[in-house]
Amino acid sequence: MLLALLPVLLAVLPTYGPIPAPSPTTPAGMRIPTAPGEALILKSNSTNTAGYRLRVYAAGYTTLQQGDVALRKRVSLQLVRQFFADLRAAGPLDRLPMRRCMKSASFGTTLQIVYEGKTSPDLSCPGTSRALEIDAGALADAAGVSLFPRPLRGVL
Repeated sequence: MLLALLPVLLAVLPTYGPIPAPSPTTPAGMRIPTAPGEALILKSNSTNTAGYRLRVYAAGYTTLQQGDVALRKRVSLQLVRQFFADLRAAGPLDRLPMRRCMKSASFGTTLQIVYEGKTSPDLSCPGTSRALEIDAGALADAAGVSLFPRPLRGVL
C-alpha cells in the first residue's frame, strides 16, 4: 500500500537542489558586449520556461535568441534609456553584491546582464539590483520573449 503511494508523493513534494553559485562569466563562445551602447540579458532555462539571450542596443532595438528563433525588434527608446541609465548607476556589474537564494532544482532560473565586459550576479536573487531586474523584465516583454519553450524547427 505504501509503495503504491510513493510515486504520487514524489510527484507532489517539491524538490530543491543545491544553491548554485552565481556565474562570474558569460557562457563560453558567446560574444561579450564591451561597447557602452550594447548590453546582453541572459535568462536560463527551467523545466517549464524557455531561457533566452536578449541583446539591447542604445539605438532602441533588441535582438532576441530563444530556442532556434531569432527576432530583431524596435522597442521603446524611453525604456532603453532607463535601462542604460540604471546600468551606469549600478557601476561595474561584477561588483554588485552577490546574493544567494534558494531555487527549485527544476523550476529555478537565473537572470544575468553583461555590460561593458562585466557580468552581473543572479539578479533574480533579492538584494542584488531590483531596478535592473525590473528593466530586464520590461525589455524581455517588449522584445517578445515567450514564457513557453519555442519549438525547434523541423521537430514535432
